[in-house]
Amino acid sequence: MKTLKNYKKLFSDYWGYCESDIPLCWGCFKEPAVDIHHLVQKGMGGVKNNRLNRIDNLFPVCRSCHTIAHRNKSINEKWKNVLKEKMILKGGGYDW
Repeated sequence: MKTLKNYKKLFSDYWGYCESDIPLCWGCFKEPAVDIHHLVQKGMGGVKNNRLNRIDNLFPVCRSCHTIAHRNKSINEKWKNVLKEKMILKGGGYDW
């Protein structure tokens, strides 16, 4: 059994996925979301105390959408709104 990174576990627990679940990409809604993208980047060295590993900063994407997100930073603003709507529908808080 592989161990999930703490932000992947946080995402799975919040949205009700188990370790073997692969949700649909929230960017294109076509491919499996094999990555969890940080809408506010962690940077190459990470950040102190994993402060960006928050549910309101984690967005499931396919590889193609993940590549697009790192090339086109403006897509992150659009995805923040998608995430905000999903969290409101779920009844969760949103800190942006």
